Amino acid sequence: MITKIGLVVNDTTLFNSLTNHFSKNKKQYNLEFYLKNGRECKDSLNKSKNNVDVFILEAVLPYINGTDIAREIYFSGRYLDSPGIILISSLQQYDIFLEDMDMNRVSFLLKPVDLNYIDKEIIRIQRNKFLTIPCNERKRLRGVSEKTSFYEIKKSKYNSTEKLVTNILNDFGINQKYKGSKYLKDAILISVFEGERYDFQMKSIIIQVAKYYNRPSGSIHSLISKTVNIAKFDSSKYKDIIFSESYSSKKLTPKEFIFTVSEFVRLEVK
Repeated sequence: MITKIGLVVNDTTLFNSLTNHFSKNKKQYNLEFYLKNGRECKDSLNKSKNNVDVFILEAVLPYINGTDIAREIYFSGRYLDSPGIILISSLQQYDIFLEDMDMNRVSFLLKPVDLNYIDKEIIRIQRNKFLTIPCNERKRLRGVSEKTSFYEIKKSKYNSTEKLVTNILNDFGINQKYKGSKYLKDAILISVFEGERYDFQMKSIIIQVAKYYNRPSGSIHSLISKTVNIAKFDSSKYKDIIFSESYSSKKLTPKEFIFTVSEFVRLEVK
């Protein structure tokens, strides 16, 4: 299956490298458009609904930044098929513009960009998109790795346990409106099912969550910490069940919260 690419990059070296790469691999890619500034991209998007699978944008562009274009593409609702977005920058700080997006559909890459890694990210983004397609249709798709993703493993393995963790977090006032809630939930689930594999080391579990969402581990840890800090323990029915009296008068660290909740869940599902 050919992936349709929309390229907006101002860096001349990177622009030439990517256009050459996609042009040489026409069996995999169709370069729908390749532009060098944000204004041209905005005009192109306004004139027609480009049929693009993955947008590759440089974070800083002349006239209109790639970060603004990325957010407009993602949140505008104009694109029913939810095109993937790859944002490129020489500065790590620009990844914050993707924090509230579905990390299965977006990616942040630092310069210098490895072309092989670009290919892998395009496949990952496209494959995650195809996970919503019925199996009988997915069998007809080509160019997508057949390796089982962590997403599929998680859904089949965790199943009702994920619902229990979601209910517990909701009871503590931690719902989907908080950016770190999904990272916190996955950290708990990994601790429940694979804690021994990672020696119950908080750092190792955070790294696994970061790898899955393709985010810096420091960013994941920061968002989890902020999310734990907003937990409402006083009104929770689970507080006395899960946490001992020793926790009642102290502020919980992310590690204490994750491992204590995961131990409760582990006993519940056995």
